[in-house]
Amino acid sequence: VPPPPPRPARLRPLAGMAPPAPPQPRRSPPHRHSPHAPSAGRPDPDDSSRDAFRGDRRDVGNPAGVRAGGAAGDAPRRWPALLALALFLRGPVSPAQAAELPPTDAFAPGAAAAPPVLPRTSDGTPWESPVRIGGLVQADTTAFAAGAGPLQPIDQAGLAPALSDATNFRRARLRLEGSMAEPFDWAAEYDFVNQINAFNQIDPLWPSLGPLPALTDLWLQARDVPLLGTVRAGNQKDPFGFEHLSDCRTLDLMERSFCQDAFVGPFNDGFVPGIQAADSSADGLLAWQFGEFVNTQAPFGYADFAGGSMTVGRVVWVPTWEDEGRRALHLGLAGRTFQPRDGLVRFRSRGHLWNGPPGPDNAIYADSGVLAGAWQNMLAGELVATAGPWSVQGEYMGSWLLDAATTDIGPLSTAGWQPPPGTSVGTVFYQGGYLQVSRFLTGEARSYSRRYHLLVRPTPARRFAVSPRLPRGPGARTAVARRGYQRLYGGDVNGRE
Repeated sequence: VPPPPPRPARLRPLAGMAPPAPPQPRRSPPHRHSPHAPSAGRPDPDDSSRDAFRGDRRDVGNPAGVRAGGAAGDAPRRWPALLALALFLRGPVSPAQAAELPPTDAFAPGAAAAPPVLPRTSDGTPWESPVRIGGLVQADTTAFAAGAGPLQPIDQAGLAPALSDATNFRRARLRLEGSMAEPFDWAAEYDFVNQINAFNQIDPLWPSLGPLPALTDLWLQARDVPLLGTVRAGNQKDPFGFEHLSDCRTLDLMERSFCQDAFVGPFNDGFVPGIQAADSSADGLLAWQFGEFVNTQAPFGYADFAGGSMTVGRVVWVPTWEDEGRRALHLGLAGRTFQPRDGLVRFRSRGHLWNGPPGPDNAIYADSGVLAGAWQNMLAGELVATAGPWSVQGEYMGSWLLDAATTDIGPLSTAGWQPPPGTSVGTVFYQGGYLQVSRFLTGEARSYSRRYHLLVRPTPARRFAVSPRLPRGPGARTAVARRGYQRLYGGDVNGRE
């Protein structure tokens, strides 16, 4: 930018205009960190030269309110032209110089432009950020040491695919969320690490395509709906299972239990299109969720109604909640009932450690094969307790597949066994569960939220830092132990245990 031309020493007054009034003392602007500093785009409430209700300007130091110049009110209409002429002669104005310029008369009665106002909630407080941008990246490195059993061929109780050391990105998500108006919220999140074949919804061992972006959260919700509380529609998690509803940022371990893989979200990552309502008591100690969803088997929010709808409900009771959730007890019960998609179901579980992104590269520990069924019911119980740095979490799940029969679709991925294809096996009952204990080693406490009825993402007491210019700390470290159980054996179908 070329340097501005020299400014004239003095501007002569225009014809018919009185000489400018002597300068008035300006009030120093408040410090940027002062609680009284005006917000961007909002008038300063402490500006004594502005009427708080009418919004017009009054002359500082002139109690009579008489403006200098010719006829009353002529000077305020002429000085903006003088300001424009002065800026033209002066050249570009720096931000520091612009801050020292006198304010314009934009708030005068009859002005064309109104002052910009930030959106506010019903209690008068402004929204901190109507739109928020976030995301996460999780990288995983695994190394396995196995005995002779898992390395045997599949017909001799070996695992398929075989265990292998690997390094991969487990999750890479980009998220947008915000509020459209006061009672409405929305979220849009995509996972860019997903290896699965969109055209193969039952047997993911076939050749896969990927990585492909997959939908996670893509919903719109309305709060404070009479009798229903919060109503959410779109691609979302159905209310079944505590660890399923927990965000992956709050998990102590990168992978969820066997139950997530076999019952909750085997091929859709736990996200399904649908609508649900959620509400709680005034103290948050009793809550419920209920919804209707589409039974999908792919993580793309796609369904052709080949499987009908899925009805899901959940109730939560919190008999103990003390010290802001640092001492709490959570009891929950959830249920599902639905028609299997295309009348086909496959139960299978991968391990607690994966050696690849979601898809066919991970070893399968238990597999029932593809079964035909008329209807499926599921039940889940939840138990969560927090006590300072300690937390205990456990769940039990059971599944009943009614009028089941064997099929000839796809090979078994384990040494499981099925009767000949077309054999009726009645009601197939499978079950599983886990118990997990964790403790913070760096002084943090695990808290429970009465609003979401989930564990709160912990904040490190001393954030991890290696720069000598920042306070150094170890971050938050946790010791975790989990015991999982899965039994895919019932109705003469042995999918291993």
